Amino acid sequence: MRYLRSLPLSGLLALALAAPAGAAPSSLGSLYIHARAAEAAGDVREANAGFSALMAQDPANAEIVTHAYRQALSAGDMTLAIRAAHLLDGQPAMPSDARVLLVLEQVKARDWAKAHDATEKLAQDRVFGFLAPYCRAWIAVGSGSGDPIALVEGARGMPLASPYYPQQRALLLIALGRSQEAAGSLGPQAAAQLPASVKGPEHGLSPLLVEVAADFARQQYIPVGMIMARMATYAAPDNDPGWLVLAELLHRMQRSDLALIALNHIAPGGELGANARILRIALLNDDGQHEAALADALAAVKPASAGSDDWGRVGDLQLILSHPAEAAAAYAKALALAEAAHAPPDVLWPILLQQGGALDLAGDWPAAKAALERAYAMAPDQPTVLNQVGYSEIEHRENVDRASAMIAKASNLRPDDPAITDSLGWVLYLQGKAGEAVPLLERAAAGEPGEAAINEHLGDAYWTIGRAYEARYAWRAALLTAEDKDKARLTAKIDTGLDKATAAP
Repeated sequence: MRYLRSLPLSGLLALALAAPAGAAPSSLGSLYIHARAAEAAGDVREANAGFSALMAQDPANAEIVTHAYRQALSAGDMTLAIRAAHLLDGQPAMPSDARVLLVLEQVKARDWAKAHDATEKLAQDRVFGFLAPYCRAWIAVGSGSGDPIALVEGARGMPLASPYYPQQRALLLIALGRSQEAAGSLGPQAAAQLPASVKGPEHGLSPLLVEVAADFARQQYIPVGMIMARMATYAAPDNDPGWLVLAELLHRMQRSDLALIALNHIAPGGELGANARILRIALLNDDGQHEAALADALAAVKPASAGSDDWGRVGDLQLILSHPAEAAAAYAKALALAEAAHAPPDVLWPILLQQGGALDLAGDWPAAKAALERAYAMAPDQPTVLNQVGYSEIEHRENVDRASAMIAKASNLRPDDPAITDSLGWVLYLQGKAGEAVPLLERAAAGEPGEAAINEHLGDAYWTIGRAYEARYAWRAALLTAEDKDKARLTAKIDTGLDKATAAP
């Protein structure tokens, strides 16, 4: 099976359970069903409204209030989240992160006495207590009472807190008007990232929460990281890094809808504008909005500063939209820019593979073959290259012996790759060895059960060895995910069986 790179994709699971618009459930049970159904359907506004009504009717129900708190945080309804946090305050069910939110609420309100009390409660928490020394220091900055630098020293001896100490101490120094001292306390690279000023305590705590969010994400605690990033943006809504981290984590949680909303907070012309645009393109594509994603990608290549990666994204989206000629042209521009920048071979050969695949789909096999051969010359031991070049030649029934050897080598280098295993099986099938091909194609289908090409190959092999029932089952599986251009061929095979006209290409 050929290699064609695509944008990062993830699926948003949408459930059908939802109450009619405008319905007004009166009982607690029906309110709960309505809120959960809206939550499952991704209707953030309706879900938040439902949980708000539930809390009003039964504020002592810790299970409902906790669920409302989590839903509100994920959706960014911080008013509802704070209401829920206050209802949970003092209860065993109170989430640890709610302690952080209550501190931030008082810091933003400039109520330093309440902020101090909330911080002392946070200090007792086993999960997020390590944030307390930083909160104390920033409260001292805001209130003008106490020595922030002395207070932040409490973080140095705490294993969980100490990694954040250098940045936090530097930001505190800046807030106190000691910018030169702040820069001198860090290495040149870190010092260059420091802001010119810190507007207030919440703008000092927000970068801390962004770093904490990133650390949780690196440890694969994605939901916890998302909550910390959400709190960072609550503390300082103009903190672009916070919104970018939040969007990335929501994307990883398969909440592209909420991630797109988060990206809207990042200024297009700001330092992170390009990063936000790249993620936005992936999110739109992920959400099935391929035309919108392509429009954004095309807008990104209009400036003269557009790079190879920008044109590569255009090519990827043109392929997804079945525009192979346009994709090939985009890859040609990506390749030219990469070569002009003296990019190494491991950057060039993936572009050449994409260009070759697009040219082949566009009907220009000679140009496709030239691009693929260039990729092979650059990376003769790369399994992906061996498989793509070999499979393409097999499709065109050229150099079958050399192509077979390439695919066999690719399989030896990467035996568990379903695409390569499919190619190996398909070569055997085309050589008249359908019986030997079937186990390989079965293994490939088990590894990639949703891949149409693999299932079609398996169906053709099954039919050839007389297993008609299993062949139709495989073709039906292929039909589920097949491209439009392949559906008529698959349908004909399912109806009447395999013949020369309906054989897989």
